[in-house]
Amino acid sequence: MAVILHRAPVAEIDPRTLYRILWLRVAVFVVEQEAAYPEIDGRDIEEGAELLWATEGDDVLATLRLLREPANTRIGRVATANAARGRGIAADLMRAAVDVLDAEAPGIPILLDAQAHLAPWYARFGFVVSGPPFAEDGIPHLPMRRTRLATDRLVLRDWTRSDEDRAFLFDMYRRPEVRRYLGTGDVMTDTAEVDALLDRWVGLADGILGVRAVETTDGRRLGSVLLKRIPWSSGAGDGRPEDIEIGWHFHPDAWGAGYATEAASAVRALAERQGIRGLVAVTNPANTASGAVAERIGLRPAGETRDYYNAACALYVGLGGDA
Repeated sequence: MAVILHRAPVAEIDPRTLYRILWLRVAVFVVEQEAAYPEIDGRDIEEGAELLWATEGDDVLATLRLLREPANTRIGRVATANAARGRGIAADLMRAAVDVLDAEAPGIPILLDAQAHLAPWYARFGFVVSGPPFAEDGIPHLPMRRTRLATDRLVLRDWTRSDEDRAFLFDMYRRPEVRRYLGTGDVMTDTAEVDALLDRWVGLADGILGVRAVETTDGRRLGSVLLKRIPWSSGAGDGRPEDIEIGWHFHPDAWGAGYATEAASAVRALAERQGIRGLVAVTNPANTASGAVAERIGLRPAGETRDYYNAACALYVGLGGDA
C-alpha cells in the first residue's frame, strides 16, 4: 500500500485523522519520552498553522507542524510511529515542509528546536545550530535555523560547520587581497579562527539578519553576503538604534563575474520586502570595486564617515530617502 503525504490546517482535517495525528504525538512525546507536558499547546490552531502527515491506508505513520511567525517560520512536532521508523517517511515530510516554506517565503528563516541527538539528522535538510543548548522537559535540545534564497545563478544559505565550508572560509580569509580592506587587514593563519568567526556569525542572526554563504546552483562556494546591525563608533549614534549594514566578501576566484552584485541585490530586495529600508554599506575608501557594487545595487555614495567601526569609511545609503 502506498504512503501518501498530506497537508492541511486543523480545521480542514477529518476528525478521525486528526485524532490519529494527535494520538501519535502523545504516544511519542508524552508516553515514549516520558515527558509530562501540554502536548496540545494551542499552537495548532494559530493563524497560518498547518499539519503535515503521512498515511498508509488509515494509519498515520508520521507527522510534523508548520507555524508562520512574524519574523520567521517554524517546524515542530516531528514524530514517527515506532513501527514506521527507518523507512525515510519523516525525511519525506521534512523535504515537503521546507519546499513549501522556501516557495512561499524565500529567504525567511525556518526555525526548529531539535532534540540534541537528532541535530545531525536535521542538518541533512540544511539546518544549522543557531544558539546554545537548552533543556526542555528534561531533554537536551538545540535551536536550529535554515535559510535559503535563490537567484538565477546563486543560492544563498546558512554557513555550516562542514569541513567543506570551513576549508573554503579559511582559504578565502587567509588571502591578503581579500583581507586588505577588512578591519586591520590581518589574514587568517589558523583554522581555529574559522570556528571563532562562525561563532560570531551565529550571534548576528536575528530574523532575516545574518551572514549567508553564496554558492552557485551547482554548489561551488563563492563568498559571503552580510545583512546585520552595524556598530556605532565611540561617541556616535546619539542613542539611535543601530543601522542595518549590507556587505559582501568574495573569494578572488569569484571576482569579476557579477556574483557580489547579484547576491547583494537579492538580499537588499529581501530586506525591503520585510520592511527594512534604512540600509547602509561601508567600505574602505580605497576599495573602489566594493563601492561600485554598492552603487550597482541602488545605494548612493554619501561621502566619508567615521560613524562606524571607529574608522574612516566610504558610506553608501539607500536611494529615495530610505536610509
